[in-house]
Amino acid sequence: MKQSSVAVETSHDHQIQTPWPATFGLGEHVRKKSGAAWQGIIVGWYSTKLTPEGYAVESEAHPGSVQIYPVAALERVA
Repeated sequence: MKQSSVAVETSHDHQIQTPWPATFGLGEHVRKKSGAAWQGIIVGWYSTKLTPEGYAVESEAHPGSVQIYPVAALERVA
């Protein structure tokens, strides 16, 4: 199995910077656009070959439960 690593940079104010211009920022409220419902707060991000821009979303209904989604699956909650 091939393994890969991801480098994460932090600045002096402890803000994690994404390697791309982020669509969503940490702490933003989002929900899934379709399929099974999931609404929550952006708590992290990830990037793979298949999903260049993805986000970890912690559920508002079930704190501590986190799902990951590609950017195209999410929309901002007003």
